[in-house]
Amino acid sequence: MSRLPVLVVGAGPVGCLAALLLARQGIASHLVDRRPLPSSAPRAHAVNPRTLEICESIGVSAAALRRAGASANDAGFVRFMGTLSGPEFGSLPYERQDDAALAYTPFPLTNIPQSKFEAALFEALAAEPLVSFQRGVACTSLEEHPDGVVATLTGKNETARLDCSYVVAADGAGSRLRDALGIAMEGPEALQHYIMIHFEADLRSVTAPRPGVLYFLFDPATSGVIIAYDRAGTWVLMHPCDPAVASPERFDEAKCRPLVAAAIGGDTSFTIRNISPWAMSAQIAEHYRKGRVFLAGDAAHRFPPTGGLGLNTGAVDAQNLAWKLAAVLKGEAGEALLDTYETERRPVAIANSEQSLTNAAKLFDLFGVLYGADPERMMEHYGVLAVDPAASAELPAAIEAQRPHFDSFNLQLGYRYASSALAGAPPLLAASEIDISDYRPSWDVGAHLPHRWVSRGGERVSLLSLRDPARFTLLAGPAASAWRAAAEGLGLHALTSASDFTDEENWSALTGLPCDGALLVRPDGHIACRFEAAEDAPRDLARVMVSLLSLPGFVPA
Repeated sequence: MSRLPVLVVGAGPVGCLAALLLARQGIASHLVDRRPLPSSAPRAHAVNPRTLEICESIGVSAAALRRAGASANDAGFVRFMGTLSGPEFGSLPYERQDDAALAYTPFPLTNIPQSKFEAALFEALAAEPLVSFQRGVACTSLEEHPDGVVATLTGKNETARLDCSYVVAADGAGSRLRDALGIAMEGPEALQHYIMIHFEADLRSVTAPRPGVLYFLFDPATSGVIIAYDRAGTWVLMHPCDPAVASPERFDEAKCRPLVAAAIGGDTSFTIRNISPWAMSAQIAEHYRKGRVFLAGDAAHRFPPTGGLGLNTGAVDAQNLAWKLAAVLKGEAGEALLDTYETERRPVAIANSEQSLTNAAKLFDLFGVLYGADPERMMEHYGVLAVDPAASAELPAAIEAQRPHFDSFNLQLGYRYASSALAGAPPLLAASEIDISDYRPSWDVGAHLPHRWVSRGGERVSLLSLRDPARFTLLAGPAASAWRAAAEGLGLHALTSASDFTDEENWSALTGLPCDGALLVRPDGHIACRFEAAEDAPRDLARVMVSLLSLPGFVPA
């Protein structure tokens, strides 16, 4: 029976990122997935700035991912339609994909099919010697012992046992490991049922006057959402399905073809590639950890797709967990550090879930405007607006109310943490108090280090690229030589403003710290501590590090 530090179960984006992030920290892992082949369905499509920043930090080129995604012109709008070729009732920008976003991130959001995104991660995994990867292998049981976990791995022709220190369960929304651990999900399990119909068609001519990434359809003769992954080829229709009326198993190609044809609304050829049922949920795991097993991604939270937050929330789960597992495995942190994974990430999932639910609820307001209050006159009411959308005084406001749904910049970049792995983080806002669109870069403890365009060696680079994602980084003010020396004495990465890089803005004006102050930044990019002028920098920095890392023997001052 072999032994490895970490077993990662599930080779979706979250599992792949977890293995690659662990490798970036020098930790070996074994990655398994019960599927013999990757899914060919496009599934998720929005990869947001923070996920792209994480990819860049592990050597998966964010720029290449953006090139592989749809152009901002093709995927820059959400449209509210009758059918794809029918009347348009309004449109909104889809997230911030333009150059204005570059003031806040080096990599604006891209729309890329999950299958393409995963292909880039698989390529990185194949080149990573610290990750072993098996397909067609399921983790069928876990037995915890005082020093680790024994996993039973079952393939087509053999069963093996693997002894590991920790397990990351990234095995999806229907997580078998979560169920085996007895971890309950909180929230509604099935808000609505859909049939996902993945089809291929060249619809550039149909959509040329109205390019977009999401088309919400309101014609009473059809319904659902069309997702344009690639207007020249890859499309998905999400068609509502009530399992009490029609069994999902009945939706074969013969039944789905007329649904797609009606949604397009014209005589267009297409080929159906995949059909599968799914249920829209809004659930969060009661706990993210049980012993030495940790839930991540969809195994820990299921969101409605209204907001594109699922995959991206999971990516940051992997980032948060990986550096903490690595610190404990390398003997640099105490076991209690791992408890802060749930403390930090679960509130983010709650905020994202609540917003996704709000987004979904607001969409139903549009049905009320377009269909009217009298069910018996629905077709008549809709028909009038289909001919002349301006006939409704309520419609523009109902469309505008959807804007936050498609501008979640603050949820993507502005999430904060408060836990014992931070020194003096302010209390978190309640989910209902978070403005999801208004992102304001913050230098406070618990916030992510803001992106800044700085100059280093005559080259314009993001400040984020200068930190070390495998170590704590001390960002020192121009006169903070004492803090820098203390950091280097502890083996931390150190950067000094106006020396290692230059910023157009004044250090103190940006950070609110004196020129001899400093910021301590965790491997995941979150600000762990703010330091004013040093009295005894080596002692003070050492005490903070011992506290943040939950090392045994720490006694608070």
